[in-house]
Amino acid sequence: MSIDLIRELTQMGGPSGYEGDVGAFIREKLAGIGELSTDKIGNIVCKIEGSDPKAPHLLLAAHQDEVAFMVSEITDQGFLRFIGLGGWNPLTLPSSPVEVISESGERHYGVIGQLPPHFAPQGETPKIPTIDELFIDIGARSREEVKEFYQVRVGSLILPYAPFVYNPKGEVIFSKAFDDRIGVAALIELAQLVKEKSVAATLSFAFTVQEEVGVRGAKVLAQSIEADAAIVVEGAPADDVPSNISAPQTALGKGVHLRIYDPSHIGHPGLLKLARSSARREKIGVQEAVRKGGGTDAREIALAKGGIPTIVCGVGVRYAHSHNSLISLCDYRNLVKLLFAISQDMTNLE
Repeated sequence: MSIDLIRELTQMGGPSGYEGDVGAFIREKLAGIGELSTDKIGNIVCKIEGSDPKAPHLLLAAHQDEVAFMVSEITDQGFLRFIGLGGWNPLTLPSSPVEVISESGERHYGVIGQLPPHFAPQGETPKIPTIDELFIDIGARSREEVKEFYQVRVGSLILPYAPFVYNPKGEVIFSKAFDDRIGVAALIELAQLVKEKSVAATLSFAFTVQEEVGVRGAKVLAQSIEADAAIVVEGAPADDVPSNISAPQTALGKGVHLRIYDPSHIGHPGLLKLARSSARREKIGVQEAVRKGGGTDAREIALAKGGIPTIVCGVGVRYAHSHNSLISLCDYRNLVKLLFAISQDMTNLE
């Protein structure tokens, strides 16, 4: 089930502000499992009552949106200028395939282009392009053709295009959008598991929107959510690659990512202690990380309603915020297992 669920979630489109298809899928999967609600911005919450009314109420959150692009200009020659929805490294973009979404929902294949090196002044070293210097080619010959034949306009959405590939030899999965559809998948599986095997604590599963453009959904959620503790579940950038000069803190296949610090949030000591204890009991490997950059929905959730003890955990993702990323299926399964164990142990929260 896990692989099929991950495939469906990562291959569907859901840029920031346009998460409707993802939200519909989540509601379908969680129908009948708990009390479902959706707010005006698109955040979804599924609440499952625990067996002990006195037990703590745990919020688990993952964001629905993915990094993508939007058409900002159509040139006379039929090329598309674009902006990023979320953070992109321009180095990864030239020659990358995309799908441009038409007004009718049709997906048009295209490629991100730049001026070939043949046309650079002789002796000049090619420079790193900015997004403003790149463009998308869908094969159109004019602005009119883009608008009338392709039905693409300024404001049309652009998705990174990447196949879903599962390699059973290494139990790794390649796809787009692991940040944060892998968190969404984990919470769907956890909710289904909790429905079968009840826990003492009441659990609220929140699926937020617009995380990649400033944790906007979490900011709205924080105005209404009532919880005693929270776990933000993420597709966390892995750092076990040759270009990293520091010792890796999040490596594929080495366990669940447990974040102690990033510039947006400091993990709650009591909840971190509980997570470590649950992991030891279940013999689940965890990788503790201190991050110099980045941020998550924890920034807003931890500050809600006078403060909510919050931690971030997740699955390591190599090459996050790019067209092609990969995860370890073993790490994903251990994440679901650990989240369930923490849910069982919530009465021990200090």
